[in-house]
Amino acid sequence: MEFLQIPLEGNEQALLQLYNDVYADTPDRIPSLEELRWRFGGHLHPVRIWVARDAGKIVGLRPLALHTMQLGKSVYPALHMLNVMVHPAYQGKGVFRSLMSLAWEKHGEEGVLAFTYPNENSTKAYRKWNEWFRLAEIPLYIRMILPKDFSEEKSLARFIAGYGVVAARSLRINKPVAKGMTVQLVDALDEGIDALWQNNRHFFDLMIPRDRAYLTWRYVERPDVQYQIYRGVVQGKTVGYLVTRTRIMFGMHLGLIVDFFVENNERALLSALIQRASADLIEQGVHAMGLQFIGPDSLKRSLWDNGFFAVPKQLLPREFPMFARRGELIAGDVKSLSDCRSMFFTWGDNDAV
Repeated sequence: MEFLQIPLEGNEQALLQLYNDVYADTPDRIPSLEELRWRFGGHLHPVRIWVARDAGKIVGLRPLALHTMQLGKSVYPALHMLNVMVHPAYQGKGVFRSLMSLAWEKHGEEGVLAFTYPNENSTKAYRKWNEWFRLAEIPLYIRMILPKDFSEEKSLARFIAGYGVVAARSLRINKPVAKGMTVQLVDALDEGIDALWQNNRHFFDLMIPRDRAYLTWRYVERPDVQYQIYRGVVQGKTVGYLVTRTRIMFGMHLGLIVDFFVENNERALLSALIQRASADLIEQGVHAMGLQFIGPDSLKRSLWDNGFFAVPKQLLPREFPMFARRGELIAGDVKSLSDCRSMFFTWGDNDAV
């Protein structure tokens, strides 16, 4: 077996074959050729593809993107460790560990930190490695939608949960209102997004930059997923955005709130965006809505305003962790990751949705 870095061009079909071998039971996780090129083509962030190859066949994959991260008050290079895979016949033979070690040996000095969102299988490995630590557990928030009639599947459970949401929302009579704000469904992100990012980045000392170039690559240029992008405007100024999509998961038609960012972390602004997006998702017939988010309390209250609640661990034992490792590139204004206390991450930071 050999371990080596390969270019994407000329190896697309071999990589897609590995996806088919690993995700044979979950075909929705197998990308198209266009999706693979979007993910690994390096249009915005250069991607390094490390593989394990045996008898000419790719049996392991460890890609990483040379990304950026706001750390402290500055933006630095960072390493986004993308979805790692090992062929079922080669699992348990040290392929994953060998690829991880090699990728770090070659690229560890190129970022101030590395970060990743491991699935339930690889989380076990990250726990064993002292150099990696769990940076955050990103909560899952959900809102159940009342069924139109009881002939719908799982309608009783949805009715009970949905009725509880309606009752809880009726008690919040002092919800703030975003006066003078309009919410627009847009096809592209204009230069107002850059101003929004620059004017509000100081609230956080650990987050992926939300500039126009990144958001366009992430939510406009992705070929296999249709996102809905909402823009909040007050007197012609962009004061927030929110991104949604729909997906069949767990046997249900789900509406996912993938990403958002608002001026001054204002509860009313995010609440107005969620309200408009939720109405559109309900019109599309979703059974429930969900989002993942870690950030300030004011924005958590916006979720509560719109009927979302954090799922207790007793009901959802699956973890949604974010692991990190300190890189070898030194950040000028941050001594350690423990100095970073105000984090902002959403579901969209993990490009699996």
